[in-house]
Amino acid sequence: MDTPNPLAHGNRFQRRYYRWALPYYERFGREDPLLRERVELADIYLYSRQGLGAWAGWLLCLLGGAAWLHGNGMGLGKALAAATTIMLGLSIALLGAWLKPHQKPRRVVGGFMGGMAAGIVAMLLGVSVGRALSGKSLDLGSALTALQASAATLIPLGLSFALLLIGVARAGRLARERQLARLQLVAERDAAARTAAEADLRLLQAQIHPHFVFNTLATLQHWVDRRDERAGPLLRELTGFLRRSTELLGRPVVPLADEVQAVRHYLAILTARLDGRVQGEVHIARNLEAELLPPGLLLTLVENAVEHGLEPKIGGGLLTLAACREPDGRWWLRVDDDGLGLADDAEDDVGLANLRQRLRHHFGERARFTLQRRTEGGTRAEIFITPEPA
Repeated sequence: MDTPNPLAHGNRFQRRYYRWALPYYERFGREDPLLRERVELADIYLYSRQGLGAWAGWLLCLLGGAAWLHGNGMGLGKALAAATTIMLGLSIALLGAWLKPHQKPRRVVGGFMGGMAAGIVAMLLGVSVGRALSGKSLDLGSALTALQASAATLIPLGLSFALLLIGVARAGRLARERQLARLQLVAERDAAARTAAEADLRLLQAQIHPHFVFNTLATLQHWVDRRDERAGPLLRELTGFLRRSTELLGRPVVPLADEVQAVRHYLAILTARLDGRVQGEVHIARNLEAELLPPGLLLTLVENAVEHGLEPKIGGGLLTLAACREPDGRWWLRVDDDGLGLADDAEDDVGLANLRQRLRHHFGERARFTLQRRTEGGTRAEIFITPEPA
């Protein structure tokens, strides 16, 4: 199911029933995931307020059947027992036809009709044997009359049940087909989202690397030509950045520690290139280093802060990357800069739009991204992650 089973968090009876039924749900899921979903939906309906009408109708049918049998000469206790047996059998058969409509209800109907015919014959033979053992002669006319009366009652009931069973099975097949179509649509949407995210990631990689790398190479070439001693350290940082970022962007998820290391290379290169005008600080809680993220998220935030806030600012500024976990398990990533600040008409560029999409695809509703002005000047970009429910 797409949503948690509400019985697991319902009243005491619902929770107890869910714990009892959970092993069966899991077994059904191993056999057929669609069957598990259908069984859970049926239970949710029957064991909530929505199902009170179904239970009331079932009880009225049972009492009506018992009253009819009692009115035809059967004792009250026997009438209730017989009506209960019939209703349970009917309910199980109809539920089976609904949950497993692919099991050809004709066979079930044929078995039921055959069993009913065998029961009539057995009743006739029993009457005959009983009369023979008691020394009475077989009254063929009375036996045929009893057989006719039984058939007149049982055959219409059997045919009505057969038509009902076929109708329920047909409705079950249609519901299962709609269920399959829905799951297929969801799978196609997920595949399309993954394809789009991968395409956007390649686009993001193509956008970040040339702009940043070409500027760094130009600086490096200038320093090499002048035999500037800063060329060697810059080349090492550039090599480390390219190696680290290329490895990251080739994986679906990466540990936060690896992403932070790529950001350190990036900031070291900027500090060298801009003669110290841009300074970077990194403060990451140790208990977050193993958390997994889609690759390139921090690089996107840092690159956006530098490009739109710090580089255009006269005199440069400070960029701070921080990450911390709250006592309730939530954690956040924050990129602060004291640059020019967020423009009034600012809109997401391709990188930030890509970041929002990939956060939504990877974390769903558990992730939230904000971009806002800081009261002390500059911009704050923040990602909040809520842990998965236990």
